[in-house]
Amino acid sequence: MEQFKLDFFRKDHETVNINFITLSKKKCDDTFISFCTKYKIQENERTNIFNNIQNKGHYINFTNAEDAEFNLGRLINDLNIKTLPINLYVCWDSFYNIDVFKYDDAVKYFDYIWYPIVDDIIIFDSSFNFCLMIRHDGIIYTLN
Repeated sequence: MEQFKLDFFRKDHETVNINFITLSKKKCDDTFISFCTKYKIQENERTNIFNNIQNKGHYINFTNAEDAEFNLGRLINDLNIKTLPINLYVCWDSFYNIDVFKYDDAVKYFDYIWYPIVDDIIIFDSSFNFCLMIRHDGIIYTLN
Protein backbone atom coordinates (compact mmCIF):
# COMPACT_ATOMS: atom_id res chain seq x y z
CA MET A 1 0.00 0.00 0.00
CA GLU A 2 1.45 3.29 -1.03
CA GLN A 3 2.60 5.77 1.59
CA PHE A 4 0.20 8.54 0.55
CA LYS A 5 -2.73 6.17 1.16
CA LEU A 6 -1.41 5.37 4.63
CA ASP A 7 -1.00 9.08 5.32
CA PHE A 8 -4.63 9.78 4.36
CA PHE A 9 -5.77 6.84 6.47
CA ARG A 10 -3.80 7.99 9.54
CA LYS A 11 -5.10 11.53 9.14
CA ASP A 12 -8.70 10.28 9.19
CA HIS A 13 -8.18 7.50 11.77
CA GLU A 14 -5.64 8.72 14.31
CA THR A 15 -6.29 5.94 16.83
CA VAL A 16 -6.75 3.04 14.40
CA ASN A 17 -4.17 1.04 12.48
CA ILE A 18 -4.84 -0.72 9.21
CA ASN A 19 -2.98 -3.99 9.49
CA PHE A 20 -1.33 -5.50 6.46
CA ILE A 21 1.87 -7.17 5.41
CA THR A 22 3.70 -6.79 2.13
CA LEU A 23 4.89 -10.07 0.65
CA SER A 24 8.51 -10.58 -0.30
CA LYS A 25 9.46 -10.85 -3.96
CA LYS A 26 9.84 -14.63 -3.56
CA LYS A 27 6.39 -14.96 -2.00
CA CYS A 28 4.90 -12.77 -4.74
CA ASP A 29 6.49 -15.02 -7.36
CA ASP A 30 5.26 -18.17 -5.61
CA THR A 31 1.77 -16.70 -5.28
CA PHE A 32 1.73 -15.87 -8.97
CA ILE A 33 2.69 -19.44 -9.91
CA SER A 34 -0.08 -20.84 -7.70
CA PHE A 35 -2.56 -18.33 -9.13
CA CYS A 36 -1.63 -19.35 -12.69
CA THR A 37 -2.04 -23.03 -11.85
CA LYS A 38 -5.46 -22.46 -10.29
CA TYR A 39 -6.83 -20.29 -13.10
CA LYS A 40 -4.98 -21.95 -16.01
CA ILE A 41 -3.03 -18.85 -16.99
CA GLN A 42 0.37 -19.07 -18.65
CA GLU A 43 3.18 -17.89 -16.36
CA ASN A 44 4.78 -15.95 -19.22
CA GLU A 45 1.66 -13.73 -19.28
CA ARG A 46 2.56 -12.00 -16.01
CA THR A 47 2.81 -8.49 -17.42
CA ASN A 48 -0.50 -9.00 -19.18
CA ILE A 49 -2.36 -10.49 -16.20
CA PHE A 50 -4.99 -7.73 -15.99
CA ASN A 51 -5.96 -8.18 -19.64
CA ASN A 52 -6.05 -11.96 -19.16
CA ILE A 53 -8.44 -11.67 -16.24
CA GLN A 54 -10.62 -9.27 -18.19
CA ASN A 55 -10.67 -11.60 -21.21
CA LYS A 56 -11.22 -14.85 -19.26
CA GLY A 57 -13.27 -13.42 -16.42
CA HIS A 58 -16.91 -12.58 -15.94
CA TYR A 59 -18.00 -8.97 -15.86
CA ILE A 60 -19.88 -8.04 -12.68
CA ASN A 61 -22.73 -5.94 -14.01
CA PHE A 62 -24.61 -5.30 -10.77
CA THR A 63 -22.08 -3.03 -9.06
CA ASN A 64 -19.14 -0.72 -9.69
CA ALA A 65 -16.40 0.10 -7.19
CA GLU A 66 -16.87 3.82 -7.89
CA ASP A 67 -20.48 3.72 -6.67
CA ALA A 68 -20.92 5.56 -3.37
CA GLU A 69 -22.71 2.55 -1.87
CA PHE A 70 -20.11 -0.01 -3.04
CA ASN A 71 -19.25 -2.54 -0.34
CA LEU A 72 -16.52 -5.11 -0.93
CA GLY A 73 -17.93 -7.45 1.73
CA ARG A 74 -21.38 -7.39 0.15
CA LEU A 75 -19.85 -8.16 -3.25
CA ILE A 76 -17.98 -11.15 -1.85
CA ASN A 77 -21.19 -12.35 -0.19
CA ASP A 78 -23.07 -11.90 -3.47
CA LEU A 79 -20.54 -14.22 -5.11
CA ASN A 80 -21.74 -16.97 -2.73
CA ILE A 81 -18.37 -17.54 -1.11
CA LYS A 82 -19.21 -20.25 1.41
CA THR A 83 -16.44 -19.52 3.90
CA LEU A 84 -15.24 -15.97 4.30
CA PRO A 85 -11.46 -15.70 4.25
CA ILE A 86 -9.41 -14.47 7.18
CA ASN A 87 -7.19 -12.45 4.86
CA LEU A 88 -7.52 -10.79 1.48
CA TYR A 89 -4.58 -10.50 -0.86
CA VAL A 90 -4.38 -7.29 -2.88
CA CYS A 91 -2.16 -7.49 -5.93
CA TRP A 92 -0.99 -4.18 -7.33
CA ASP A 93 1.51 -4.65 -10.14
CA SER A 94 1.15 -7.91 -12.05
CA PHE A 95 1.94 -9.86 -8.87
CA TYR A 96 5.17 -7.94 -8.24
CA ASN A 97 3.62 -6.23 -5.20
CA ILE A 98 1.07 -7.95 -2.98
CA ASP A 99 -0.29 -6.74 0.35
CA VAL A 100 -2.20 -9.04 2.68
CA PHE A 101 -4.96 -7.41 4.72
CA LYS A 102 -7.22 -8.82 7.40
CA TYR A 103 -10.57 -9.42 5.71
CA ASP A 104 -12.43 -7.03 8.02
CA ASP A 105 -9.88 -4.24 7.48
CA ALA A 106 -9.96 -4.65 3.70
CA VAL A 107 -13.75 -4.44 3.68
CA LYS A 108 -14.05 -1.60 6.18
CA TYR A 109 -11.25 0.54 4.75
CA PHE A 110 -11.53 -0.34 1.07
CA ASP A 111 -11.82 3.35 0.14
CA TYR A 112 -8.28 3.86 1.45
CA ILE A 113 -6.89 0.81 -0.36
CA TRP A 114 -8.31 1.26 -3.87
CA TYR A 115 -8.33 4.66 -5.53
CA PRO A 116 -10.30 5.27 -8.72
CA ILE A 117 -8.43 6.41 -11.80
CA VAL A 118 -5.00 5.26 -10.53
CA ASP A 119 -5.48 1.68 -9.28
CA ASP A 120 -6.04 -1.59 -11.05
CA ILE A 121 -6.03 -4.33 -8.42
CA ILE A 122 -6.60 -8.04 -8.10
CA ILE A 123 -8.15 -9.34 -4.87
CA PHE A 124 -8.15 -13.00 -3.85
CA ASP A 125 -8.01 -15.26 -0.82
CA SER A 126 -5.15 -17.58 0.13
CA SER A 127 -6.74 -20.63 -1.51
CA PHE A 128 -7.90 -18.77 -4.64
CA ASN A 129 -11.56 -19.61 -4.01
CA PHE A 130 -12.36 -16.34 -5.69
CA CYS A 131 -10.57 -13.65 -7.64
CA LEU A 132 -11.77 -10.12 -8.31
CA MET A 133 -10.13 -7.62 -10.59
CA ILE A 134 -11.16 -4.04 -9.93
CA ARG A 135 -10.12 -1.68 -12.67
CA HIS A 136 -9.23 1.99 -12.31
CA ASP A 137 -12.73 2.89 -13.54
CA GLY A 138 -14.48 0.72 -10.94
CA ILE A 139 -15.44 -2.05 -13.37
CA ILE A 140 -15.13 -5.47 -11.76
CA TYR A 141 -14.39 -8.89 -13.21
CA THR A 142 -14.31 -12.21 -11.43
CA LEU A 143 -12.53 -15.46 -12.21
CA ASN A 144 -14.00 -18.76 -11.09
